[in-house]
Amino acid sequence: MLVSNTSTLVLLAKIGCLEGFIEISPNIVVPIQVKKEALFEKDSYYAKLIGKFIQLKKIIVLPVDKTQVNKTLTDFKLDEGEAAAYVLFDNKKHKAILTDDGELIKLCKLENVPFICAMAVVIRLFEMKKLSKKEALDKLWDLHKIGRYSEKLYEHFKSEVE
Repeated sequence: MLVSNTSTLVLLAKIGCLEGFIEISPNIVVPIQVKKEALFEKDSYYAKLIGKFIQLKKIIVLPVDKTQVNKTLTDFKLDEGEAAAYVLFDNKKHKAILTDDGELIKLCKLENVPFICAMAVVIRLFEMKKLSKKEALDKLWDLHKIGRYSEKLYEHFKSEVE
């Protein structure tokens, strides 16, 4: 199972990769706070798509301890969804946290919590032949533009496809 915060789900939906990732990934779980954030713009395409996967139980919504979330919010510079995803993660149950949030990535590195960003998902879809080389490069470019990835990180993932 994977835990996700909002950013990666939204980015994957925006570039047309969420459905493909759901097909190949283990179950994805999110805290209630992430569901609320992801569905906030209820008329947007990404909110409708994420909502559909929640209804289909492809994305499972779980409660988290609010006291732990509040402590995490106090201790680290995270938003509520990221803090809740971090609290939900259990290394005995979950393989990694899906995140593209810079502060959560720093915390994951600090605490040795595995994480996966949207660009890594594109690479995985390419490796599994769910995306052609051109599609993968186009998706990486789209992520570079909308996900505020550094040029260095974009070039790293691009080299994985070329």
